[in-house]
Amino acid sequence: AMTTTDARLREAAREACARELPPSATTGVGVLVVPPTTATRLPGGSARLVNLNVDTDDTFLRVDLRFSPLNDADDDDRGDDDDVTSPEAIRGLQRRFEVQLRHLSAESTLADIGLERGYRMEDLLCLILSAPPAAHDVAKAWWQRRLGDSTSFEIVDDQGSGDAFALQALFSGRGLLSTSQRQAYDVDDVGRVRVEAFELHVTEHCNLRCAHCCNTSPYLSEKTLSPGHIADTLARMAGAIHADVFKVMGGEPLLHPEITEVVRVVRNSGVGDVVRLFTNGLLLHKMDDDFWRALDHLTVSSYQSAPVRPEHVRLIEDKSAQFDVVLNIKPVESFSQVMHNERRHDDVAVAQTYRDCWLRHRCLVARDGRFFACTRVAYLTDLHERLQLKDPFDNPAALRDADSVPLDADDLGPRIQALLNRQTPFEACRFCLGGDGPRESHRQLSRDDVKAGRLRRLPILAA
Repeated sequence: AMTTTDARLREAAREACARELPPSATTGVGVLVVPPTTATRLPGGSARLVNLNVDTDDTFLRVDLRFSPLNDADDDDRGDDDDVTSPEAIRGLQRRFEVQLRHLSAESTLADIGLERGYRMEDLLCLILSAPPAAHDVAKAWWQRRLGDSTSFEIVDDQGSGDAFALQALFSGRGLLSTSQRQAYDVDDVGRVRVEAFELHVTEHCNLRCAHCCNTSPYLSEKTLSPGHIADTLARMAGAIHADVFKVMGGEPLLHPEITEVVRVVRNSGVGDVVRLFTNGLLLHKMDDDFWRALDHLTVSSYQSAPVRPEHVRLIEDKSAQFDVVLNIKPVESFSQVMHNERRHDDVAVAQTYRDCWLRHRCLVARDGRFFACTRVAYLTDLHERLQLKDPFDNPAALRDADSVPLDADDLGPRIQALLNRQTPFEACRFCLGGDGPRESHRQLSRDDVKAGRLRRLPILAA
């Protein structure tokens, strides 16, 4: 539920969005300019970035986009019967706006103007769309399918030429809203703990060996959860938590032989408002229409070291449009180092990592009959068996169990709430750098690296 503070913040954001640039809420540390020649081309026009402004406190990010139909002189391919207000063209344009928003708010883009953080669509405080009246219904339905309850959305008549579209968006910093990186976890009106995200690793193995994989898949044995096992687990969870987003993850979830049924089971569980499947995308071109019909949201990480082929990207985009799947294709050029291979004994530093860590708010997971607030805890024993760790724990299984909750507990909900609200770090934090570790270019580990339990690829020395 939205708090009074949330409502006031959202209204302030709405006012800031409506102002002419630069809004008073953002004084600006830098402006990122995209030349018109690099604008995204569309049938009958192009989406052009007008401005991007960030406040000095690194708290708010405002993005302004505008689409204007091109003149025939600007586009020789434009036909006389092109209609930029047809339902198909309207939805296509909103999709381009969304792609631009995701790109411009990404950490890798903002690094170009000296910022060390990114924003998510879930961090949108307000979005105002200016559009021709004939486009309102289609555009409104498209955005409402993709925006959360915490985002203020408004669509207004275009005040310009009458056939132009413009978008203004304001993102908030992580943790600003009560629904983002919660400072305290409360229960809803039926007694469930409300959480930002909950995930299941329906497979634990993967078809890649990414260095610094957040779920440490390269080091794990092949494991697949059956739809029946998933249904039983979620039947227990349904009375204890309710998630804004349910994340179907791996490993690589498309390696699951019954992935379509898995998605159906998750959607029917009632544990999350939105079901989002995460994949590296390398197998999506092989999926049948039943799979696409079952999907709600789809996030594709196209890794620099193993990118999705362009023709497969086009197929993914077409299938998502055909079956109304909310699609996010993320180019990934680097990973942050999460695991640390030596136990840290600095209690102050470990406590700071815990306080600052966003993973413990967005990587809640159930595994082997227990609930964990973080994947580091969930895989603590596996990592001790397979990684080269200095000063390892004597009994990692006991520490893992002490920092988690059994799913068969009679008081599961209250115990989960207490675990999420605890102020002291988990013992697994001593081998973790949280969500803000140093970044490295994305690369694949060799089989020898994995077998030896190395966290990064062994360098090859020149002769």
